Amino acid sequence: MGKFFVDKERCMTTVFIGSDHAGFEYKATVLRFLQDKGFKVTDCGPAAKERCDYPDFSSLVCKELQKDPKALGVLICGSGIGMSISANKHKGVRCGLAHDYFTAINSRAEGCNCIALGERVIGIEVAKQIINSFLTCLLYTSDAADDLLCVDLGGRRIIKKK
Repeated sequence: MGKFFVDKERCMTTVFIGSDHAGFEYKATVLRFLQDKGFKVTDCGPAAKERCDYPDFSSLVCKELQKDPKALGVLICGSGIGMSISANKHKGVRCGLAHDYFTAINSRAEGCNCIALGERVIGIEVAKQIINSFLTCLLYTSDAADDLLCVDLGGRRIIKKK
């Protein structure tokens, strides 16, 4: 294993967030949470909790990610499954479905630039932990270019072979 250095291209701070009606309440809470933490966050909708189709808002987030490859996306629906499937149909978007800290960090280590979660599946505090972990973990690559090291702000490490 080689010497590791911070992969600055993969340490991003611009966030695009979207939901459907089933994820609307969490989206509003997460939006404020991320703004309070200093992230530049763009709300891609919806603007109200009225019934809507998740692919419409998943597509809006994905189009922004395609324009800004250094940005990250957050998608929230009832289960997270529909949003993740919809997002993964877009070229250049790799969306992981997360339901805990471990899946959030591993999504980043596996190269995801977007994360999906379900308002009906997890509590809001877990949702905040998942999103914060996904957005703030530091990614390192080795000078040997054969390993990826993902370190969260608590110092926990995950090493993946490329």
